[in-house]
Amino acid sequence: MASGSGERRAIDVGGLLKVLAAASALGTLGPVAALAYGEGLEPATFSALRAGIGAAILGALVLSRRQPSIGLARLAPRQRALLVAAVAVNGLMNLVLFFAFGAMAVGLVMVIFYCYPVLVALISTALGRERLTPVRVLALAFACAGLALVLGSQLGPQAHATAAGVALAGIAAACHAVYLVAIRGGFDDVPAVQATSLVLAGGLAISGTAAIVLQGAGVAGEWIASPVAWAAILCAGTVGAALPKVWVIGGVRLIGSTRAAVAMLMEPVVAVVVAALALGQELTELELAGGAAILVAVVLAQLPSRGSPGRVAVGAG
Repeated sequence: MASGSGERRAIDVGGLLKVLAAASALGTLGPVAALAYGEGLEPATFSALRAGIGAAILGALVLSRRQPSIGLARLAPRQRALLVAAVAVNGLMNLVLFFAFGAMAVGLVMVIFYCYPVLVALISTALGRERLTPVRVLALAFACAGLALVLGSQLGPQAHATAAGVALAGIAAACHAVYLVAIRGGFDDVPAVQATSLVLAGGLAISGTAAIVLQGAGVAGEWIASPVAWAAILCAGTVGAALPKVWVIGGVRLIGSTRAAVAMLMEPVVAVVVAALALGQELTELELAGGAAILVAVVLAQLPSRGSPGRVAVGAG
């Protein structure tokens, strides 16, 4: 897709729906992971198994020719390099987040991590792909305010920032921002399912290596005999990896990196709602207000730049 084409269309409903569906699916990961951890599964191992299952499902679809694919050797060097970069930064993001959770309260880590739409907007503007208009700045402001309200309830009196935690969460946010920018016009010749299978395979390699280094033989714990653990792993690998990762790539290619990044902030909103329904946690007024602010941000981010054609592409995805 030509650079800047995401700025010329008003709302690509198909692309937006893909990203929102991805955010909703990824929002289930928190409660699902909590179930797995309760069965003795460590985060690095859980991350590796999630990525491995997702990669296996999508890889099987590609190898069976049920999904289109392209020979990677036929790719232009630039596309090949950006694909490798996307695989690396996505895998590194998961690993760095794992270490960040051990260095600082999870709530603080997520507040910093979910600031990645700001980084996406700045990088895209610096590359000349998108315009940082006043409306888009307002959208980012609403997104940050909503995020603070949604996640603020998780910041108890013991949630103190640490230098290591802030740095690791910031690196994770930067990795995710680079990933979203790279998949926008970076390797469009690679079909979304094939590209996602490679991204998840990279996540398996990176998280799997970390799990073995950190846990050694302890990787294979009592969780292996737990049906609950395996149900959580299978759910995370399908609903929380294979499907949403494909939708993210497809959505970003249709609506652009910044629009997609803002829409992805529905993930923590869905996570809070799922936790309330599945774990009996209470939804507060501040969380509801934060969710509303993020919805406003999503709408504002989809508005076209001034002077661009105001057409709506319905079902373009």
